[in-house]
Amino acid sequence: MRKLFLAIRELFYSKLRYILIGLIMVLVASLIFIISGLAKGLSADNASAIQELQADYVILDSDAEMDMTKSFVSRSNMQQIEQTDSMKEVNSLSIQMRNATVNGTDKNEDVSIFITEPESMLLPIVAEGNAINSTNEVIVDQSLKREGIQLGDTLTFGEDKEVKVVGFTTEQRYSHTPVVFMTSEKPEKMNAFVVNSGEASLTSIQDEIGSNYEVVTNGELLKGIPSYSQEQASLNMMIVFLYVIAAFVLAAFFYVITLQKRDQFGVLKALGAKTAYLIRSVIGQVLIISVLCIGIGVGLTYGIGAAFPADMPFKLSPIGMLQSSMLILAVSLVGALISLVQVIKIDPIEAIEGAGK
Repeated sequence: MRKLFLAIRELFYSKLRYILIGLIMVLVASLIFIISGLAKGLSADNASAIQELQADYVILDSDAEMDMTKSFVSRSNMQQIEQTDSMKEVNSLSIQMRNATVNGTDKNEDVSIFITEPESMLLPIVAEGNAINSTNEVIVDQSLKREGIQLGDTLTFGEDKEVKVVGFTTEQRYSHTPVVFMTSEKPEKMNAFVVNSGEASLTSIQDEIGSNYEVVTNGELLKGIPSYSQEQASLNMMIVFLYVIAAFVLAAFFYVITLQKRDQFGVLKALGAKTAYLIRSVIGQVLIISVLCIGIGVGLTYGIGAAFPADMPFKLSPIGMLQSSMLILAVSLVGALISLVQVIKIDPIEAIEGAGK
């Protein structure tokens, strides 16, 4: 604590100066947190159903370029893959983008239909209601509750397919629409196979099933979702620029402040203060201001997030907030390093002469 005495005393002495710096840091940190929350929220809104797939790998048509909606496989293909040695469990997945009529009224909802076999590993955990017991029952994402859909309501696809909502699940969105899970004993059109392979590697599975298929992970499959990569790249570029801006702004602030204190530092050196002590003082100020401002930014972001509408794709996670906080702290320290050069170069005699003029 004694080593930080000078840093803390100066913070109290020049309150207005450091409050202004702190305000800028709080705003920059909050902006980074909010955009990160939007990026994560949009990612989940676009692809949480793929991110939450309970499978080791996904097998697609090799010509689909990792886009499941362009991939088409047959039941004979499924039987062939099931017979390979590395497969423990194989389930089919059909994806349809449809418009659903609610309870036979004029109310419509755009949904993504995921069709798989009964007892499939793809069927999600039910958060409310019951599991699927027949092909005329479905589980839907809870976001449809905000649209007024309740347990027992019916959804009609086209003219003849009517199903009953028996359960709600969470975190199941695809291409910015809620997912509706239904089952079929023998799906006619399949887009992909999801597999659990035990300890078999992706390369060994690819070699075993041949070049007509492409084996991908869930993470790679995200790249095939329309607009997913472009959407995330734009937001991530904004976040990177905010980090760069934060580094330059803080570097400029602390550089100017250090120049203003050049004479004081020179006098302290003349009185016997070591350069290392002055450097610790500057770094201590940066750490104290950064930690306080990041903490305020975290609280402000959670407050703003709570005020957002429920249907807004905004998602905060403790791990993500911690990672962003550590990055902002690192950027703050890097931005302040340039001012340390001035502290090291200060000549006590020149500083005293300058102070006496």
